[in-house]
Amino acid sequence: MGLWATGSVRGLLTDEQRTAAIDAAFAAQQPDGGWATARLGAYARVDNTPLDTASDGYGTGLATLALQAAGVPRTEPRLARGLEWLRHHQDPQTGSWLAASLNKKRPPEADAAKFMSDAATSYAVLSLTFEAHGR
Repeated sequence: MGLWATGSVRGLLTDEQRTAAIDAAFAAQQPDGGWATARLGAYARVDNTPLDTASDGYGTGLATLALQAAGVPRTEPRLARGLEWLRHHQDPQTGSWLAASLNKKRPPEADAAKFMSDAATSYAVLSLTFEAHGR
């Protein structure tokens, strides 16, 4: 989130902190080009179920949005792979991107589960349209 905010709040991070945050974001990228929300922090579910560690729309949307806001060009190969992941993982039936709760395992039809997909979809759309909106 701090990396994303650097796009609007100049001086929020030093150059060294910004570079370290960019490096950390890329280090968390998965082999398929996406990011898993569960791997973006130290999370544990309250119901002790295992976290979903596959790439998802929330993690990938947030990471690619933050990287772009921090000034990483869309042509940077790792960022381009993340954006390509988003383009290929939108649900064709609903138009949304999926993400799982970090709090506990939830059935996909539950409102709390839908909230995560709503947030994932928001980040994915913001990321994919970032350049088109004057950035």
